[in-house]
Amino acid sequence: MRITLNGETKECPTGITIDKLLELYNFDKYRTAVELNSHVIPRKEHSYQIVKDTDVLEVVTFVGGG
Repeated sequence: MRITLNGETKECPTGITIDKLLELYNFDKYRTAVELNSHVIPRKEHSYQIVKDTDVLEVVTFVGGG
């Protein structure tokens, strides 16, 4: 299936969860915020929230520093 991830079209397996998608594209799932179709998805829902064909995701990685 095709999704849009951070503005780029990507192919991913059907029925994938947000957690698995983050692993697939090498995001640190503990240091990210995920927006799915303009809705922020709480981290506790990532393990069961299914991504569907044509969904649009924005993944933001937190960076520390000072």
